[in-house]
Amino acid sequence: MVSFYDPDEHVKKKHVDIEARKKRRQARIERAASLEGEEAVAEAKEVALRQLDRQDRSRGELESKLRERGYQPDAIEAALDRLAEAGLVDDERFARMLVRTRHSERGLVGRALVQELRKKKIPPHVIDVAMEEVEDADPEAVARDLVERRARSMTGVDREKQFRRLTSFLARKGYSPGMCMHVVNSVLDEQGEGVEHD
Repeated sequence: MVSFYDPDEHVKKKHVDIEARKKRRQARIERAASLEGEEAVAEAKEVALRQLDRQDRSRGELESKLRERGYQPDAIEAALDRLAEAGLVDDERFARMLVRTRHSERGLVGRALVQELRKKKIPPHVIDVAMEEVEDADPEAVARDLVERRARSMTGVDREKQFRRLTSFLARKGYSPGMCMHVVNSVLDEQGEGVEHD
C-alpha cells in the first residue's frame, strides 16, 4: 500500500519547556558537584566515554566538558588518567590525525593548522610534534592544486576579482602572502588570465 503526504494531517510538535530544561541541567550539575571519591570518578569517566563515542577528542576538550558538567577537578583528572592508560585519550595521536586530515582534505598549512589544534585544546608541545606530520609536504604544490580547483569555478569573473578571491582563499588556509600571490599569479597566467601585482 502506498501512503501519500496529506498536508491536513499535522503532527504536533513537542513543546519544549526551556525553564524546565535549565532546572534539570542545574540539578545535574549540582549532583555531579556533590559526588565524591570513586563514584565521582566513575561517573566522570562515563560522561567522557559518551563524548568519545561521538567523536575523538583531546584531553583538554574532555576536561572542559566535564568541568561544565560540574565534576570536581580531582575526579576529572583521575577519570581522564584512566582513559589515557586505556589508550582512549591520546593527545599526540589525536593531533597527528587532525593535522593529516586537515592538510590532505582542506589543504590547511602552518598557522591555520596550529590555530585548529589550539581550538581543540591541544598543548603547545604536542602541537610542535604533530606539525612534523606535514613538514615533508610541498606547500606550493598543495596551494597550486587548491587554486586550480577553485579557479575552475570562477569562469566569467573578472581577473581582479579572481586574484583577490583566490589570494584570500589561500590566506585563510594559512599560506603566506608571498606564496599566495605567487601561486595565484602563476595559475592565472597559465589560464591566460594573469594579473600583475607587486
